Amino acid sequence: MQTTATVIKTNNNRATVEVERQSACDGCHKNKDGGGCSICSLTGAAKTFEAEALNEIGAKVGDRVTVVTKTDRVLGYAALVFLLPVLIGVAFYFAATAVTATEIWHYAAMVLGFVLSFFFVWLYARRVAKTRCDVEIVQILDKENK
Repeated sequence: MQTTATVIKTNNNRATVEVERQSACDGCHKNKDGGGCSICSLTGAAKTFEAEALNEIGAKVGDRVTVVTKTDRVLGYAALVFLLPVLIGVAFYFAATAVTATEIWHYAAMVLGFVLSFFFVWLYARRVAKTRCDVEIVQILDKENK
């Protein structure tokens, strides 16, 4: 995945970049006035976010840059956040069916597995954030592209 960002801070071979979030509302038929729809307002009104990027090309604060993230990493994180909790919840449900015949405990185990999976996702994300940088600055855009 590739997008444009602005460097807001540098530190050795790393940089903090501000990325303008691409809105899903851009092509939506409900976005007549450009303000978005109720779903977009519920999912977060922030139009920008910050990310740490590998800066091996020497971008400086204020530079407009192109940043890339490997597609397989993005898909992996999406599966981790969206698919893993469902799979863990289902696994807890079937584990509970082997232990007890009470249906309420089956559903309680499913919910417990679903909730616990987010704790493990959080732990994994903290560990990964300290050791790996998934975003890389690949190009400094010239003044005409700003």
